[in-house]
Amino acid sequence: MKKEPLWKREMKEVLSISTVFFVIFVLFLLMKKSLLDDYDINFYIISTALIASLILAKVVLIFDLLPLTKKTDNLLNIYRVFLRSLIYIFGYIVFTFLEHLIKELIDGESYSQALKATVHHLFSPAFITTFIGVFVAFLFFNAFWVIRNHCNKFEFFVSWSTLLLFLFKNKVLRRPVEVAADNRRSA
Repeated sequence: MKKEPLWKREMKEVLSISTVFFVIFVLFLLMKKSLLDDYDINFYIISTALIASLILAKVVLIFDLLPLTKKTDNLLNIYRVFLRSLIYIFGYIVFTFLEHLIKELIDGESYSQALKATVHHLFSPAFITTFIGVFVAFLFFNAFWVIRNHCNKFEFFVSWSTLLLFLFKNKVLRRPVEVAADNRRSA
């Protein structure tokens, strides 16, 4: 049997990880959009979720190669989820630090000023809020990945599709306009 090329396996891995993060971020950002709609503030969900999911997939793929991450494979699932989330959030902080440091250096700042601005960004309320959201996303991702690796593909697909079908039938995943229209029809 012919072995699948490395680039194809890597693309499948990136696509699967990015898809999980994309779904997580779309759910988070839908909540944020519904809150911002009350104040008539426009917010674009899809592009933000796509970029965030690709960045976090990059962090996961790189930090999965660390020996420390591989040592968590023998732990209980709950510890593995939590410790991998901590490792990934550390990677996210490193990438954010480097991104802002390089951006400041490109903007013509001296190294000390760039470092000061980067550290200031890491302790800003906006970053801390994002940090908490990303940590929760890593927890969801790792829990999802443990469940995915534990079940066979058919069981996994059936269980998640059944859950989504249940949520949709019970009007949890439907838009308020559709729910209101259904309520008018039934009245």
